[in-house]
Amino acid sequence: MKKTTTGTAVTSRLSRRPIIIALLLVLGVATVSLVHEARTAWTIGVAYRYALPLYEVMRVRYAAVFDTHNPHRVGLNTFAHRRRLTEAGDRLVTMPNNDTLYSLAVLDLSSGPVRFEVPDTGDRYYSAALMDAYTNNFSIIGRRTTGTHAASFFIAGPGWQGNTPDDGPQLIHAPTNTVLLLVRILVDGPDDVAAVTALQDGFKLTPPRGAPASAAVAIAPVANSGSNFVEIVDRALAENPPPRDDAPMLERIAKAGIAPVTQTPDKTVIADWDKDFGLAQKLLAHAVARPRHLVQGWSYLPADIGNFGTDYDVRAAVALLGLMALPPEEALYANGLKDSQGKPLNGTHRYRLRLPPGGVPADAFWSLGLYSMEADGHGYFVDNPIHRYAIGDRTPGLKKNADGSLDILIQRQAPDEAGQANWLPAPAGPFRLTMRAYQPRRELLEGQFRYPAIERIDP
Repeated sequence: MKKTTTGTAVTSRLSRRPIIIALLLVLGVATVSLVHEARTAWTIGVAYRYALPLYEVMRVRYAAVFDTHNPHRVGLNTFAHRRRLTEAGDRLVTMPNNDTLYSLAVLDLSSGPVRFEVPDTGDRYYSAALMDAYTNNFSIIGRRTTGTHAASFFIAGPGWQGNTPDDGPQLIHAPTNTVLLLVRILVDGPDDVAAVTALQDGFKLTPPRGAPASAAVAIAPVANSGSNFVEIVDRALAENPPPRDDAPMLERIAKAGIAPVTQTPDKTVIADWDKDFGLAQKLLAHAVARPRHLVQGWSYLPADIGNFGTDYDVRAAVALLGLMALPPEEALYANGLKDSQGKPLNGTHRYRLRLPPGGVPADAFWSLGLYSMEADGHGYFVDNPIHRYAIGDRTPGLKKNADGSLDILIQRQAPDEAGQANWLPAPAGPFRLTMRAYQPRRELLEGQFRYPAIERIDP
C-alpha cells in the first residue's frame, strides 16, 4: 500500500497493536484476556478505516432519500437541488464548498440503467461526478471532460447487458448499483443564484420502469453506535459487491464482522464493536488532524484522491474530511493547517495569506474556505457577521497590492475599512483552511506552484 501523509499516521498507531500483544504474551497466561482485547481493538480499528467510506455513502443515501425528518428528501433516481449556497449549519457533507450550487441524486441501478440529460451551460463551469459506493469517482461529466453543450448519458449498473436507446446517449458503466451523482454549478455571486437554479432544472434523470429492488431497504444511521455501523456496512457490502482488489482486506477484517452478509454478526462481535468504536473513531480523527510533511503549513493531498484503489487510509480520511472530493485533474485541494511559525491556526490570532501576482493557476476558478473542526474530525462553516465562508477570484471588490499580489486577511475581528473587502472571518478557536483550484493547470498538478505560508500578523 502506498504510504501517504494521512495513512502514515493511521498505520503507525494501529501497527503498535501487534507489539503490545507480543509483550503481553511474555507476561504469561494471566494476560490472555488482555491479549484478546488488544487484538480485537486493533482489528476493529482496521475494519473501521476500511468501511467508513461505505458507511458515509449509506448515511448520505438515507438522509437524502429515506429520512422522514428531512423536508427536502426525494426518491431514488431523483435530483434534490440545493437552491442556495452552503452556509453555517449545513451538515450533509463535510468540508463543502461555498462556490457552487449542488444537485444530488442517489441512483439505484439494480432495476436497470438511468438516463441522465445535461443542458447547455454556455461555458459556465459545472461538473457531474458519479461516485460508487466505495467513494471512487468512476466518471465525471462536465466542462473539463465533455464540454458544456447539451448531452445525454446512459448510466448502467455492473450486471447490466443490453442496448442503449436509438438516439445514442453515451453509455457509462457503474462499478456498483448504488451511485451518488453530485452536480456542481459555479455561482458568480448572490445575484447569479437565480440563473443557476434555472440551469439546475435542466439536469434531468429518467429512471427505469418499476421501483428499484432495494427501495424498501434502508437502515437509519445511529451516531457513535458500533453495532449500527456494522449492520449498515454489511448490508451495503451485500448490495454492492466490493472490488476484487479488496479481497485481502476483507479476509483480514471478516473476524470483526465486516462481510457482505445481511444477517447480524454474533453478539460477542457486536459487543466488541460497541466497546471499541469510540477508540477507532478517535484514532482516525487524531491521525487526520496531525498530518506530516507540510509545505509551508499546507498539506497537499495525494494524487489518488477521488480514485483510491486500495489506499484505504486516504480513502477513510477523505470520507471523514471531504466526502465526494473530486480527483486532482478536476479540482486540486490543499489544506492550510499551520502558520509560518509552525503553529496551528486559531482565531485568537490574525493572519495574512499573500497570493503572488497572477493568483492561483486554475482554468475554472479558485476559492479559499474556512472551517471549524468538530471533535470527530468533521469540518463545517462557522457563522460570522458578514456571512462569508470563502473568498476567491469571484469575490467582489478584492483589492490587490501595487505589484498585483493579493492579501487575504484571516481573523475574527473585522479589519479596518480598507481591508474589509479582503477579509475571511475566523471563529474564536481552532480552524483550518482549504484552498480549491478547479481545473488546475499543470504547474499546480506537478507541484511547481506552492501556496505561500500563512503569516501571523499580531504579536
